Amino acid sequence: MFRLLFGRLIFVNAINSGGLVMRSCLRYIFISLMVTGAFLITGCNSGQSDIHADAAGAETGHEGHSHAPGEHGQAVSAGAGETEISNWCTEHSVPESECTKCNPALEAKFRASGNWCEGHGVPESHCRLCNPGIKFPQEEILITQEPEFSGNGIEISLNFRPNAAVCATNDALIQFASAVTAERAGIKVQAVQSAHYESAINAPAEIVFDETGVTVIASTVQALVSRWLISAGDVVYKGDKLAILNSPEIAQLKSSLVAMHARYEVERKELERHQYMNERDLISRAELDRQESAAEQARAEYIGTRGMLLSAGLSESDIDEVIKFGGLSNQFIMRSPSDGLVVERIARLGELIDAGKVFAIVADPRSMWIEARLTEEQIKDVRIGDQLTFSSDGNGIDRIGGEIIWVSRFLDTHTRMGTVRAKVIDPDHALHAGEFGRAKILHATDRVVSLVPKDAVQWEGCCNVVFIKETQDRYRPRKVQLLDGDGPYYQVTDGLRPGEEVVVDGAFLLKTELKKSSIGAGCCGLDPVG
Repeated sequence: MFRLLFGRLIFVNAINSGGLVMRSCLRYIFISLMVTGAFLITGCNSGQSDIHADAAGAETGHEGHSHAPGEHGQAVSAGAGETEISNWCTEHSVPESECTKCNPALEAKFRASGNWCEGHGVPESHCRLCNPGIKFPQEEILITQEPEFSGNGIEISLNFRPNAAVCATNDALIQFASAVTAERAGIKVQAVQSAHYESAINAPAEIVFDETGVTVIASTVQALVSRWLISAGDVVYKGDKLAILNSPEIAQLKSSLVAMHARYEVERKELERHQYMNERDLISRAELDRQESAAEQARAEYIGTRGMLLSAGLSESDIDEVIKFGGLSNQFIMRSPSDGLVVERIARLGELIDAGKVFAIVADPRSMWIEARLTEEQIKDVRIGDQLTFSSDGNGIDRIGGEIIWVSRFLDTHTRMGTVRAKVIDPDHALHAGEFGRAKILHATDRVVSLVPKDAVQWEGCCNVVFIKETQDRYRPRKVQLLDGDGPYYQVTDGLRPGEEVVVDGAFLLKTELKKSSIGAGCCGLDPVG
């Protein structure tokens, strides 16, 4: 961290007390420089800070967690009792002392008490998919608690904090010694952009396979699995061998196939002779018609038997081999009807499978669905074509997204919730079916809002502010109302106008000097400006 020393810092504030009263307080800071210049940069003892931070993390026992110890917060009064914010796992959004993800040994305790959701692998009292209304006391406190700051002055923000009703530094003036000083301090600005406001809907979601790419494999005959040739998780292609099955019905069908093929060949050759004789008027047209009918009937029976073997699981090449070599064993090979990933082997080795019973499932892993469950009020605002992003419970940083392709037109009779579905193309197979997380659905409206880079927004102590450029050496903090944004931008609903320039690089340094210089604001008689 670098410390910027200003030539002077001017606060200009005004209040409406029967008229506009302008008061200013000038504070002169005398700078002693080792060399001639307008500023001095001194390095902070960052190495020592890192060492102390590592030691503190080790003492609190947060090894293996992706969240920092400071994210748990501190103990806060909660009405009749004391609820410790430190007893909160921000990674999984449950109390730390009850988190089965961080402490798997707790699972047995919840199972023994009957408090366990088998479908989602968490305690029933923690399952937000089955019980969307779950809210822990810590969540209420995290939303309403006062802002906290770490030892180095960097704010710890778990949620957007509401701005104070009045802000003592709103529209205060920060004056550099010169434009050159501001440039050397690394101050860079960017123009405010405008866009249509996107309302955000947050809901629990799950990754599932695209049902249009899921193939359920079954046989139309009763069969016994004598040997599996693949395992769950294997990638297979159309025609690959899946398993060796045995079935008495297959032997009968093979026998019928050979017989039907032989009869068809006889009738076909007989038809050729009848056609030859009819051309020379050696037989009547009626005799030719009868032979054509017989040949067509034999062909239909042969094709029907061949189709029964295909539906049972044999391939065209397998059937041709039966006809060519006359193999009449009751053993046959089940092949994959499509490309994909073997999701599940349902049948067990040696198990007799009834006709039509599923024994394996193959799915295309390149196309996945994100299914989000929305409340009755939320689903009314969602439209096909809206954008949806998903972050898993285990990794809230990486997000994937897609376009909503389906919105349920009915609600679950028990939960009163509906489902929306987005399609995601995943050529790298990075997604996992059954993965739970949170979905955010962005719905565009006609309302226009301003967009600012997230690096430009600073928490000043009572408000979210950005620093507006007036001239090359003059900047003012401006209180803004924020909404969540997509990517590197926040949506600003109040406080900015399109075309204004905000500080992007160096905003934290300006905030640091603003907070230092505002410590004595009351002594200087500064009046807050709302």
